[in-house]
Amino acid sequence: MFLSKRNNGFYYIFYDTPQGKRTCISTKSKVKSEANQFFSNFHSELKERRKYKVIPITLRDFRFQFLKYSESIHTCKTTKAFTCSFNAIENYLGNIPLIEITTQKLMIFFQERIINTSIYAARKDYINLSSSFTKAIQDGYLKDNPCKTIKRFKIPEKQPLFFAEPEYQILLNAIDDKLVKDMVIVAANTGLRQMEILKLEWSQINFRDKFLILDNRNHLTKSKKIRTIPLNINSMQVLIEREREKNNNLVFNRDGQLIKQEIFCQTFKKYIIKSKLNPKLNFHSLRHTFASWLVQKGVSIYEVSKLLGHSDLKVTEIYAHLSPENLRNAVELLN
Repeated sequence: MFLSKRNNGFYYIFYDTPQGKRTCISTKSKVKSEANQFFSNFHSELKERRKYKVIPITLRDFRFQFLKYSESIHTCKTTKAFTCSFNAIENYLGNIPLIEITTQKLMIFFQERIINTSIYAARKDYINLSSSFTKAIQDGYLKDNPCKTIKRFKIPEKQPLFFAEPEYQILLNAIDDKLVKDMVIVAANTGLRQMEILKLEWSQINFRDKFLILDNRNHLTKSKKIRTIPLNINSMQVLIEREREKNNNLVFNRDGQLIKQEIFCQTFKKYIIKSKLNPKLNFHSLRHTFASWLVQKGVSIYEVSKLLGHSDLKVTEIYAHLSPENLRNAVELLN
């Protein structure tokens, strides 16, 4: 355990966690005498805390550490979601010691989020904070997860927003960029998520047996599970044509470079507006379209769930209402 001055002028205390991992905490001072006093107090507190196997850390310092960890294993989108949740909890509670975040304080915070923002924001914060507190336990900062006894909020069921077949054709006709059109066709015919398409590589495609595999090598799937996607004639035609002109490992790229998610979202939105379609439609709606069309054509919810890579069948059940004929046939048995 030692004190060291960083390039920003502030003194930091470096110490090892119970797991043997080197970490640090800011003294929030550029004056050495003040930093030494902080060091002395921290050392005494650390000895006391270690009796209970808990290392003191502020919410802000933990947030910094966790987000660095998140950047190394999560997508940019996921890390941004964690950042938003940390912003919300710190704005509400202030930069308090992590150990002072209790179940009661969190319940009041979530209720405030429901009232002032939305139940969807509160639910997302609950998921993100619970996950981060689990990491805090692993790192020795908490003994228990304060979210553990809070029930996850039930949110109102929403009908998935998808393209009707005429709308899909209108969209394709409006797209004058072949790269974007190819990505749209593959998305609607495979149900792949946006980043799964943006980072798709040729090595993942088996042209002979007509399938592609999401193997977590260049991009982690949401469920972290390996997934095999069969390719129909629509997606095969696009991929075969693109394979003839490939210029690097990425199936979809702009001048050999990875397409940035934010830029692509803006481009896709431009074509939605040009098509005069529902402005709430986005690229993820193509994944809903893939699932919705399958259910409407009689494919079982179980099969659709496997194709989408859902870890729980309940997630896929939002599409069940699109196949009312099965229920009608059941009722007809009473005649």
